[in-house]
Amino acid sequence: MKKVTLSLLLVFLFSCSKKDKTILFETIRELNKIETIEYTSQVTFLPKTDERNNIYRANCFYDFRSKDTLLGAKYHFVSDNKNEQVFDGKKSFNSSIKEERVLYDNKPKKYQVNSSIFGLHSLLEIREVLPLFVKDSTIVIKKIKDTIINDIACHQFNFTIPDRYVSDQKLIHVSDNLKEYVYDYTIAISKKDKFPIFVKTRNSNSDQVISALLSDFRIGATREPSVWNYDRFPDGYLIMNKGEYYKRERIAMENKIGSIAPDFKLPSIHGDTISLPELTNKLTLLEFWFPNCGGCVEAIPHINEMQKEYGEQGLTIYGIEFTTTNNERLKEYIKKENIKIPNLYLGKQTAALYDVYAAPTFVLLNSKKEILYIHLGLDKDELITEIEKHLKA
Repeated sequence: MKKVTLSLLLVFLFSCSKKDKTILFETIRELNKIETIEYTSQVTFLPKTDERNNIYRANCFYDFRSKDTLLGAKYHFVSDNKNEQVFDGKKSFNSSIKEERVLYDNKPKKYQVNSSIFGLHSLLEIREVLPLFVKDSTIVIKKIKDTIINDIACHQFNFTIPDRYVSDQKLIHVSDNLKEYVYDYTIAISKKDKFPIFVKTRNSNSDQVISALLSDFRIGATREPSVWNYDRFPDGYLIMNKGEYYKRERIAMENKIGSIAPDFKLPSIHGDTISLPELTNKLTLLEFWFPNCGGCVEAIPHINEMQKEYGEQGLTIYGIEFTTTNNERLKEYIKKENIKIPNLYLGKQTAALYDVYAAPTFVLLNSKKEILYIHLGLDKDELITEIEKHLKA
């Protein structure tokens, strides 16, 4: 991990006084001193849009002495349910106590080791992005009202960032079609020890706010060598390469092609109910999805277009949301995202019947309710080919 010199940082803080600048420099200096640290992270997503948890807690350990080229840090996260996420600088693995399963990757990509919720607004992230903020002349930095968090008096700073957002400990440019996009990054810094203890982010394109409360710091903490090895888990655990595991799951799902689709009866967002036998069109496409799923959002305009293009030719498309029980909140989300296909919800058990384990998953049926196609993720060209082939049959 490269050290950041003060001479590099003394570039731009027009919105802050000289005294305020010093606070940020001291925080950067304190973070750069750390070799190992353990702390508690509580990450919260608001507003809560579905029935999944929106508050996540874990004990987080970082070792910044790592020589790896992906993160420059090793980590060990243990969540409240005792599941672990580990990256030792070379390999990564996740454990599930409930499933008695460990999935590993001996050659992970950077985005994979950065995929943990507890990497959001982590000390690693703050350590990397704070120097970027203070040297970027396009970022407006403002010291806002002091606050008290967990009985700790804090300075607060807000960074207003145009046309970019923070991801993988760096600033990423948004797509050109997002006009006047602004990303706000707010940080609270302890007045006593100059340590960051709270981060909150939001952007102008969404109502979602992500915050992280950091506490119980133990600088110089250590981990036993065995922590970094996945062979320490009990006999009986499934220990498997992550890619092979999901390949196996995908094959199990795709083996349903040619079989009769499992029956279901689900409520629609309009108050009526729809059952599988009622779907009598030549083709029916089911999309299993949930709110704020990145791939689901990307698929929306394409699925709307398919319904418009092929609806009169014999295709009906239904969305099946499988995480939410709140009908009104789902209605609001569907309206906001301009989802035009009819949607069913309370689909958790139905998703399990179809071996759906992630979203979006697409299932194409004929009038006999035979499964013609099933696929995780939208492959638009492939799906259209299947639709056109069976409409012409």
